[in-house]
Amino acid sequence: MAGVTVSVAVVTGGGRGLGRGIALALAGLGLDLVLGWATNQAAAEETADAVRARGGGASVQRCDVRHPEAVAALAAAAVEVGPLEVWVNNAGVSVLAPVVETTPEQMADMMAVNFLGTFHGVAAAARAMMAGGRGGRIINVASDLGLKAAPLLAGYSATKFAVVGLGQAAAVELAPHGITVNSVCPGTVETDMVTAEQRAEAELIGSTVDEVRRRLLADVPAGRFCTPEDVGALVAWLGGAPAEFVTGQAICTNGGSIPH
Repeated sequence: MAGVTVSVAVVTGGGRGLGRGIALALAGLGLDLVLGWATNQAAAEETADAVRARGGGASVQRCDVRHPEAVAALAAAAVEVGPLEVWVNNAGVSVLAPVVETTPEQMADMMAVNFLGTFHGVAAAARAMMAGGRGGRIINVASDLGLKAAPLLAGYSATKFAVVGLGQAAAVELAPHGITVNSVCPGTVETDMVTAEQRAEAELIGSTVDEVRRRLLADVPAGRFCTPEDVGALVAWLGGAPAEFVTGQAICTNGGSIPH
C-alpha cells in the first residue's frame, strides 16, 4: 500500500546458512531485510531474491563486522529504508583445534568477528533504535557452546560465552529504551562452517566425517541436527510481538543436547 512505512530487520552474515534461514523467517513478519555480507555477495543476493520471492523487500550491503565503521554504515543504510525494528548479529567464524595449538592470530580473529563484531552490532543497532524512539529487538546468535564448552573449540566457545554476557548486560541497559536484547544458542547446524569443523575433527582424531557426525548426533535426544529454519523460527519469535517482555535471555534450539 502506498505511503505505508515498512519496518526493517538487519542480519549480518545474511547470505547463507543460518543467515538465510533467519532472513526468510523475519521476512515472514512483514519486515524488509538489509543483509550484511563480508565474503560472498552472490550468496547474499540469492537470499535477497528468496525474500523478494516471498513478497518482502530486501537489499544487501558489504559489511565486515570486524570494523565498527562498516557496521555503522550498515545501520545507516537500514534506517534509510525504514524504521529499524530488528537487528540480528549472526556473522561468525570458528577454528577447531586443541587449545594449545590454537594460535593467537586465530583467537584474535574469532574475537574480532564473533565477539567484537557482535559488540559493534549491538552498539550500532541500539544507537539507531534509540534515535528512532520506537524501541526494537537485538538478537545475538551465540551457540549452546556459549553455555557449555566443548573440547577442540575452546576459542570459539570463549567468544560465544562473551556474546551471552554482552547480551545480558546490554539488555539491562537498554530495557528503559524499549529495546530487548537476547541470545539465540543453536546446537549443531550443518552449515559450511560446521561441516568444515567436522572435516577438521575427523582429520585430527584419525576418524571419518561420518563417524564424527554419528557421535554428534548421538548426543541430541531429539534425534536430528538443528536446521537454519529452527534458528530462524526462534529469531522470528524473539523479533515478534509475543516476545515483547523477553530480554536478557540465552535460549537454546538444540534438541536437548545441552539443557539450559
